[in-house]
Amino acid sequence: MKKLAIYVFALTLTATGISSCGKYEEGPGFSLMSKKARVTNTWKLTKVEVNGQDNTPSESSYSLTMTLKDDETLSATYTIFTLPYNVTGTWAFSSDKSDLILTDNSGTSTNEIIRLTNKEMKLRQIDAGDTTVNTFTAQ
Repeated sequence: MKKLAIYVFALTLTATGISSCGKYEEGPGFSLMSKKARVTNTWKLTKVEVNGQDNTPSESSYSLTMTLKDDETLSATYTIFTLPYNVTGTWAFSSDKSDLILTDNSGTSTNEIIRLTNKEMKLRQIDAGDTTVNTFTAQ
């Protein structure tokens, strides 16, 4: 009976630990990959929502691909009406890893992470009363 109680306690503790692993609003609830391993990737902007409305630009007018590297550097290519613009900079997590901080020659932006998997990343940014959610897909 004592062994059964210990087993049930251990099982309950494990289940509680797994269900509380989800840090981000849209998950994942559990991942064997570290947050750094999930964020280091080449990402393509695939969706933009402003105040809940789809505001995704057509690829012919705007595209963004960025690479976040393991050494916490970043490189990005913006294409605006077929004219490419390349930037380099750095990235970092906030101390509690709830935000992704991107710095390049245009400045620093702090983005709340609402989803981070190795295939999809969603970042929220609030600026001048507008809430923008950018969805990136791994390339």
